[in-house]
Amino acid sequence: MNRRGDRITRSILMQACIGILLASNACRTVPSPESQFEATPPPPVEIPAAAPVAERTMPAAKLPATYFIPYDPSTFHLAIGDVVEVSVFGCPDMVTVTPIAPDGKLYYHLMEGIPAAGRAPADVERDIERMLQRFFNQPSVSILPRQFAENRFVVLGKVVYPAIYPLDSALTLRQALARAGGLAQGIYRGTTIQLASLKDSYLLRNGERVPVDLEALLIHNDASQDIYIRPGDVFYIASGLGQEVYLMGAVGEQKAVAYTDGLTLVQLISGASERGGGYDKSARLNQLLILRGELNAPQLIEVNFSRILKGRDPDVLLMAGDIVYVPEKPYRFARELSRKVVLAFVRSFASEAGSALVNETLFPPSGGSSN
Repeated sequence: MNRRGDRITRSILMQACIGILLASNACRTVPSPESQFEATPPPPVEIPAAAPVAERTMPAAKLPATYFIPYDPSTFHLAIGDVVEVSVFGCPDMVTVTPIAPDGKLYYHLMEGIPAAGRAPADVERDIERMLQRFFNQPSVSILPRQFAENRFVVLGKVVYPAIYPLDSALTLRQALARAGGLAQGIYRGTTIQLASLKDSYLLRNGERVPVDLEALLIHNDASQDIYIRPGDVFYIASGLGQEVYLMGAVGEQKAVAYTDGLTLVQLISGASERGGGYDKSARLNQLLILRGELNAPQLIEVNFSRILKGRDPDVLLMAGDIVYVPEKPYRFARELSRKVVLAFVRSFASEAGSALVNETLFPPSGGSSN
């Protein structure tokens, strides 16, 4: 073979080798500088997980589309103090954001006041359209609520700040829970535990439960369950402990303790806590009061704790749900004190929202004098 043939052969072999190298490199994935670092989104600190993440065997139920709008146009009514945006289709200069005045009227530009409080936005829209017919040909008016003044929602149960909250803007379930401080945590036998049970928690609307899956929303981050809060909603986070006993009054710490079989009064009061447990020096130990059963008509048990400590009386076995109150001052009538204890209990463990519910449901106002 001549030299020219050798050069051609070497050239063909060289091209074949280069082709093999290129083909092998094409099968490799060279990580980009960005892909070398795993992206970790910030944790949802406002809503700590209520339980270990578990595999879901079934997807969460699909909720109706009406749950994903801030308010229901068919049932929503304006109130004094609500801030609304009024606009006329095709007229950007006519957009105005204005509150419902204290007299219940909506004042749009230089027009006379239009009754608005207690009416649906669509009804007020038609009134404005009739007044604008002098200036526009078939005007189309839209009223969009921006802030809700008197509308409120309630968050109760095992959250950090249970209370009644104003619904002053569009708010989803996750945002409502964040406003209440997130799910509550507690200390049980030296270990931090979640106090909430999401499977037993619920959203109450117009006296009926909304079929939202809170486990899917808060544990599995399923945004399809993050519906909007409506005026009057009650968001209740159930207790994960199931059974608790409460200690109140002149003690080292007002606390809820997980109930266990055989729990006694001495164990509850002397139990260790962040503040040392025990009772105050001013405590009236000879007049302890235990409330047992329904809050509106509890069974009252008076106990001389001093005699128990001296071994003269047997210790008292507690039951789940008992409220143990250590008074600071002597009292004459246990029934009279029990109402104050119930109100103090609700304020301590359910904040102002629970207090309002107790005042309205457990102790409704009556025309006669109180006993």
